[in-house]
Amino acid sequence: MEKKGEKDNIQKVKQMQRICRLHYIQDEASRKQELKVEHNHNQSECGMIDQSEQGMIDCPLLKPLSKGYNEQDLQEISWILSSSDNWCTMREALEKCTVHFTPELVVEMLHNCCIHGNAALHFFSWVGLQTGYRHTTETYNMAMKISGRGKDFKHMRSLFYEMRRKGCLITPDTWAIMIMQYGRTGLTEIALKIFNEMKDNGYNPTGSTYKYLIISLCGRKGRKIDEAIKIFQEMIRAGHIPDREVVESYLCCLCEAGKLSEARRSVDSLCKAGFTIPLSYSLHIRALCRAGRLEEALSLLDEVGAERSTLDQYTYGTIVHGLLRKGRQEEALAKVDSMKQTGIQPTVHVYTSLIVHFFKEKQMEKAIKFFKKMQEEGCKPTIVTYSALIRGYMNMGRVGDAWNVFNHMKLEGPAPDFKTYSMFISCLCRAGKSEEALQLITQMLDERIVPSTINFRTVFFGLNREGKHDLAQTVLKQKLALRSKRKFLT
Repeated sequence: MEKKGEKDNIQKVKQMQRICRLHYIQDEASRKQELKVEHNHNQSECGMIDQSEQGMIDCPLLKPLSKGYNEQDLQEISWILSSSDNWCTMREALEKCTVHFTPELVVEMLHNCCIHGNAALHFFSWVGLQTGYRHTTETYNMAMKISGRGKDFKHMRSLFYEMRRKGCLITPDTWAIMIMQYGRTGLTEIALKIFNEMKDNGYNPTGSTYKYLIISLCGRKGRKIDEAIKIFQEMIRAGHIPDREVVESYLCCLCEAGKLSEARRSVDSLCKAGFTIPLSYSLHIRALCRAGRLEEALSLLDEVGAERSTLDQYTYGTIVHGLLRKGRQEEALAKVDSMKQTGIQPTVHVYTSLIVHFFKEKQMEKAIKFFKKMQEEGCKPTIVTYSALIRGYMNMGRVGDAWNVFNHMKLEGPAPDFKTYSMFISCLCRAGKSEEALQLITQMLDERIVPSTINFRTVFFGLNREGKHDLAQTVLKQKLALRSKRKFLT
């Protein structure tokens, strides 16, 4: 066809190829989701899912909508938006289709295309102009979230103004989305301004609003401890009970900053708000251990009277982890044995801490021994456990074994997440295997996991160090291509 100059037919064939590829990706995604659901179900049966880890999932802040759309319509629009990198071509196809657009369909479409913000936001703008269709609060909220995820804050704010100009209902969740998106990138000064603007406009902050602002203020980037204390106290006074994720983030921040008396006062206020003493103290002890304040944690443990046995069960893994971090191996192993004598078997947290410790001490055989033992006892490894194995093998120069663990995760689950990919990329680049790290960038994109600027930078510098300058340039091109896909560029 190229020889005959049949350009139109060539384009049709290419479009059919893309559609077939999309079918394959959707089938694969469906299969992986089924595996993931089954895996999570098995974990929950074993009592292994930590509720605090579940709380770390990025809450969409969008209320579930009734399924007011046809699944075939959703697939047709998905095909169109994936059939080309050119918006004009996509728009022509959209104008020819006979799909009946509803807010529910648009929200689902935006959700599915969130990694490709450019196409999703162009689609959002186009569908808003169609006869008989009107955007809702939910569609605007989803579009704003996509803009924020792509760090396109200017467009996120313009959507907010457009929403208000067109008389669309602005809810506390709308404000919370802006606060969350600014805060997660460390722009906490702007997040605070949005929070105050929200109150000035007569909106009462919800539990979600307080949650995402406090977590942002306590984060590594843009940390503002005094403001976090003020907002946390305001949240309690307003009658909102913070969830475990907020409390852990807040207490860790206070303990790391050395504000121990404030942490203690906060724990007392949680007990008054309805938290049980074992739960409140266990969160405080965990925060102290994470901040490297083991002695203070052990001292707090000794203060508890009648509920000490319950608290021991809550804090068992945290104390073992804290002892190992301080190099107090014998005390940690003694703690494990004492808990076994009371009928409490080591948890996945304890086993993972032991694996990390022995790899750090260059005692690979012992680390692998504990990994095998946990499996024999029916304790399923988590993503954190497998990541510890990968890091440990890489630090021992066992690159092949690290890849075997990683590939096992991809085939058998749990699937590698952003943290696993990032850690493995860094380890490979340090080991002079930057070309292999580049493969992971591609795999992340295939799995709809967005690589960070640091991921791209690590691989770019690694390839240049290894003299692979041409490949390093492809990394820059990948980064720019991803940026253009995620932002609303006119």
